Amino acid sequence: MSGTKDWPTRTGMRPYQLATVLFCMFLNMLDGYDVLVMGFAMPHLPEGFATNPQKGYLISAALAGMAVGAIGLARFADVFGRRRVLLAGLATNTLGLAGSALSINFETLLATRFVTGIAIGTISVVIIVLCQEAAPTNRRSVAVGMVMIGYPLGTLLAGFAGAGLIALAGGAWQGMFWIGAGLGIVSFIVTVAFLRESPEFLARKNAPRTGNRVAAEPEVPTRLLGRNLRARTLLLVFGYSMLTAGYYFVSTWTPQLIKATSGDAGSGALAGIMIGVGSVVGACLFGAFGLRFPGARIAFTTSLVSAVAIAAFAVTLQGPFALAMAALLGGGIFAGLSGYTSTSTAVYPVLARAKGYGAMMGIGRAGAILSPIVAGYALSVMTPRAMYLAVIVPLLLAALVAVALMRVTRAVEADASHVDAHPLAVAE
Repeated sequence: MSGTKDWPTRTGMRPYQLATVLFCMFLNMLDGYDVLVMGFAMPHLPEGFATNPQKGYLISAALAGMAVGAIGLARFADVFGRRRVLLAGLATNTLGLAGSALSINFETLLATRFVTGIAIGTISVVIIVLCQEAAPTNRRSVAVGMVMIGYPLGTLLAGFAGAGLIALAGGAWQGMFWIGAGLGIVSFIVTVAFLRESPEFLARKNAPRTGNRVAAEPEVPTRLLGRNLRARTLLLVFGYSMLTAGYYFVSTWTPQLIKATSGDAGSGALAGIMIGVGSVVGACLFGAFGLRFPGARIAFTTSLVSAVAIAAFAVTLQGPFALAMAALLGGGIFAGLSGYTSTSTAVYPVLARAKGYGAMMGIGRAGAILSPIVAGYALSVMTPRAMYLAVIVPLLLAALVAVALMRVTRAVEADASHVDAHPLAVAE
């Protein structure tokens, strides 16, 4: 029993721990595919299926569903366990994707995208919490970085599926959603057969009933807007919403905007793929630098880099230089998102991690929900270049918030050091 209880604090990962983190990465890949598949399928929808503003709603429907899942459902992982809530999310996700593939009009596709988003929001929260609790304490930033890599890999899969499958099928966009549904079925089966409940969750959950003061953490208020947690919650929500607004605009609308500028759908898909490639690199770099630097500091630096990259991208929009800036943009924004993610789960107590991260991701999706819709309307009055330049503002705001989060992180680390230095006082 002691081996199970102590495993998250070991310095190295056991095979099952590593396998859990890798499986969470795969599930995040599925989420990335599910969210952004609409952006790559959108240029191939039949004529008259949806207007430009309606296409913005199709993208935002999944993002709105993600907010509902992250805020309303993911919190149950702190009550019923990570595994049970994950299974419910995977089942709902598969049904939503199958429904999207069978949609015959805008209204049906809008509804099924919303259902899919609810599932994705729930899954996204649970896998981040689960991967951190599976990993040793000194490897948790690496674990988050590994899992975050899955999301841009999923966007790349969506891009290659859009460039290859749709061309092969003569423009049939439905096949992209069937691929996602198939991956969802596989994920559900693997979760049932392989994944165990988080030992750290079980230890914290059972501690009050068994009277085990060693396993129980000090009583910490878990009201996200209470006096102790209010500042960090508001900072995380606002900064994360700024980054997500920028990320979902460039990753979902780029294929359409570049096609509108150049008249070539292939060029738009290639630019979208480069953003995905950059996101993979950004997640990898976060995993490497997360061992040395706090997540908030990484978010500050990469947000500034992203602001410069999108300004450079807007200058040309096409050509090798633009593609390089698209990759740098994707990498910078995604590394910033990873920094916010790592910071959020580190500053909340165990039995509030899913609730805290879910609130940040869910409420922070407001920017992600609004930006594609606003872009759909703005396309009639703004040029693509002006739309990209406007994204510089939220990226700079995210950098400023990250500076404040650095101070919060230092304060939390100081409190943890005090607890470690005076364990008897905590027990009393």
